[in-house]
Amino acid sequence: MNDIQLKRTTRIGFSDSYVDGEIKKCEYNTDFYDIIIDGNSLYSTFENYDYISVLGQINEDLQKNEIKKLLLESPSELRAGQYFIFVCPMCADLGCGAITVSIKREEEYIIWADFRSENHETSQSLNMGPYKFLWKDYLRIISSADL
Repeated sequence: MNDIQLKRTTRIGFSDSYVDGEIKKCEYNTDFYDIIIDGNSLYSTFENYDYISVLGQINEDLQKNEIKKLLLESPSELRAGQYFIFVCPMCADLGCGAITVSIKREEEYIIWADFRSENHETSQSLNMGPYKFLWKDYLRIISSADL
């Protein structure tokens, strides 16, 4: 069984990152919730991509929509079973790239597997997971990101 937590974090703007052969820039400081699994920060794990998690959006409607997706109450706009978890801090568009994960519920458990780096043209496995969380704990933690 894995442990999932959220931690309020700020991505400091004006940083350049070299990702997939391109320099990526974001000029704004951006607050969001880092996703911590078994004490390990996913934001730190994915730092070379310069993405932020989908949790902690400044727009309340967008935030509620992302929470519903992670709780499997709303469908993802991606292929079946894949959900955004980290996105571009400027636009959150798949064209800039994103980290996605397969999310499935099995009785009292939720399973995150098949972590991928994706954009409109490519999808590459990140060889992480799977992670298995107790549904009641997952529900409480993900719901706590509501603004």
